[in-house]
Amino acid sequence: MSIPTAAFLALALQSQAAAPAPAVAPGTIAVEVAEEASAFDRLFTDAVTRALSDARFVPLPLDSHSRYIARVTVTRTESGAVAAKAKDPPAMAALGQVFVPLPSGKSQIRGLVSTDLSVDILLRGGDTPVWSGRASTVQVEGSAADAPAAVATKLASALMRQFPRRDPVSVP
Repeated sequence: MSIPTAAFLALALQSQAAAPAPAVAPGTIAVEVAEEASAFDRLFTDAVTRALSDARFVPLPLDSHSRYIARVTVTRTESGAVAAKAKDPPAMAALGQVFVPLPSGKSQIRGLVSTDLSVDILLRGGDTPVWSGRASTVQVEGSAADAPAAVATKLASALMRQFPRRDPVSVP
């Protein structure tokens, strides 16, 4: 083998090794659901499936021959506390036949819950993600905004709305 040929082969191999990961084009995808998944986890996998569909992926059953596999991970942790308005009904003052609500000024300490959703998209049969995304939110525990279905939809939609960018998303 001549030196120019060897140099050419070395450059060709080097350029293949340095090639960026292939771009992820929407296609068929199956979302992994663990057998021991709780109802909470299933809410998130269902929300991710709907969001993937909105991002022009075609969701298929896991045992299908989809091009991609989506792995969904959800974590919830306590993140401190905050003073929130009390849920007690307001006091009323009667002025003749008119009732006027009075501010109570009451508040209670409520916990904050941080929820993180991460989605990895892999080529079927591959171990390395071709796309990864993460979305997070912090809500007052027990509030309407902290309802599992609301959080799942909000995080999955925000995450897939920014697809194919890989930036983490913070959702209010």
